[in-house]
Amino acid sequence: MSFVEPSFEIDEKGRVICQFHSNFSFFIMPSKTMLQEKQMEILLTCKTCQHYLNNDCYFPRREIDKIEIDRTKKHLFICKFCGNYIDRMLSVIQKLYLKERFNIQVPLICCSCYESLKNHKLIKDLKIKSNRIKLNLIISILGIVFMYLTRNLFLSMPAIYFSIWFLIILSLFSFLLQYFMSLSRLNSMKKGKKFFKEHFS
Repeated sequence: MSFVEPSFEIDEKGRVICQFHSNFSFFIMPSKTMLQEKQMEILLTCKTCQHYLNNDCYFPRREIDKIEIDRTKKHLFICKFCGNYIDRMLSVIQKLYLKERFNIQVPLICCSCYESLKNHKLIKDLKIKSNRIKLNLIISILGIVFMYLTRNLFLSMPAIYFSIWFLIILSLFSFLLQYFMSLSRLNSMKKGKKFFKEHFS
């Protein structure tokens, strides 16, 4: 049985498109309406391709399914520059294909960072994103401190106020989660800036 070897291109918005996707002609159609753009976002995945359905793609159907689980459920694929989760499957497929087939290492880059890179303002945009994350970090720290300082007030509340207790615990976990996520994103951006200076400056 013969298999289809994928080939990729990147459109003006930084979206990876497979040239052998059964919807390729629609993907590259010029002057799409807003509704068509939204439709493209939904269709821009291996799972809508006839080669996936026929199981005659270079990547077997079961492997594509596993990649999609790793991407959407386990969040294993993140942008090399900003640490955002990669939200387009074909970006991941392109990277894996080039590595497996030609031993070429291509960094995973989200569309936002691709646009910034193309316009020569990646470092500036990363700084803006970093400042926003630092603000979230400060808010989460203030939330945790507030919960700690007012703990006696909450502990003195009767157990009958279960819903209030539930909201308090939920808020605490929310602040803690936001804190650790912010630290992780800042660390990813720091590595991203270093990678940019080593390979693109």
